[in-house]
Amino acid sequence: MSDQQALVNPVEMENLVVRCVKEVLELLDHSEEAGIEEIAEIMCGFSRDGEESFNTNKLQARKAVMSRILLKSLQAGDIVFERISHAIYLATRGVVLARNCPHGRKLAEMALRRVGTVDLTDKVVAAAEILVVVATVSVDVHGQWYKYLTDNM
Repeated sequence: MSDQQALVNPVEMENLVVRCVKEVLELLDHSEEAGIEEIAEIMCGFSRDGEESFNTNKLQARKAVMSRILLKSLQAGDIVFERISHAIYLATRGVVLARNCPHGRKLAEMALRRVGTVDLTDKVVAAAEILVVVATVSVDVHGQWYKYLTDNM
């Protein structure tokens, strides 16, 4: 890091992170084949020092390190993965249990804020609302079968 100028301004850092997250989300929303390599490519593109992007060896090394870090952090057992997964679970659960009530969105925001992902609230709420529809249809279609199974256990 000694040859790199650090981002001193917290607002500048937050703006950089928000732009990076938006680009990664756009990639994931539009490409079913997107993987770790593509995500690392985007993240490495946010280097503050424009000259680094011309140094191919340094850029490749940075991408390799970023890919390894991402792979490790996406594995079960990783504390970051566990905390974020749990927060998304709680957020989704809050929306599902509250149904169409605005309180569900607040529960989702609270759960996501604890891990710094409050920007994902809209996506989590949308996914949870779809989950409610699927569950409702499933009960309507398979309800009698579910009842039969539970009665005969």
